[in-house]
Amino acid sequence: MKESELILGKREIQKQQVRERILDEALSLFSERGFEKTTVANIVGQCDIARGTFYNYFPDMNSLFDALINQLNQRIIEAIQHTRKQTDNLYDYLYGTFKSYFDLIGSEQMIQFHIVNQAYIRQSSYQSDLIKVIVKNLNRDLKSDLNIKAFNEKYEFLLLSYMLVGSPPELFLATHTTDINLSSEQLATFLSKLFYKVLME
Repeated sequence: MKESELILGKREIQKQQVRERILDEALSLFSERGFEKTTVANIVGQCDIARGTFYNYFPDMNSLFDALINQLNQRIIEAIQHTRKQTDNLYDYLYGTFKSYFDLIGSEQMIQFHIVNQAYIRQSSYQSDLIKVIVKNLNRDLKSDLNIKAFNEKYEFLLLSYMLVGSPPELFLATHTTDINLSSEQLATFLSKLFYKVLME
């Protein structure tokens, strides 16, 4: 490998590390202060980088927030794909998918991030291309070999996919903004039973 290629490789690694540091510090600040009260100055101060460096990676705070949501959605896609490979019946597929999601967002930091930034998370998520991928994959799985009996129209499977994507975050927020203290297993079991009953009646 040429020296110039090695230098380029190191630069790319360094750029990736800076981007990851910005995302990590942003998640921490958004969790503590909320999106509205977090500024570029806060983030560059925490990262110990120049303001111009921030703009090399993100044109504004909205794009930074969207990048965080996309990072989470990518992990959700991977978890759903893994669950699909490991299951051969509808109930296990539902449970595995819901449980993976609740586990991903179950840390104290992620709980606080979701509580403090509810409106922004909803807005960013439903505009995300990755959410469309999640919905498309669910739609495909439900229509293929999971033996759904309750629905047969294309639009019904599409709406059902959106319900499967939208219900867990709302249930998560409802339980974490009240005194209801439930585990990932309990939340996943409830949603699995609910959707399984509807789908298989």
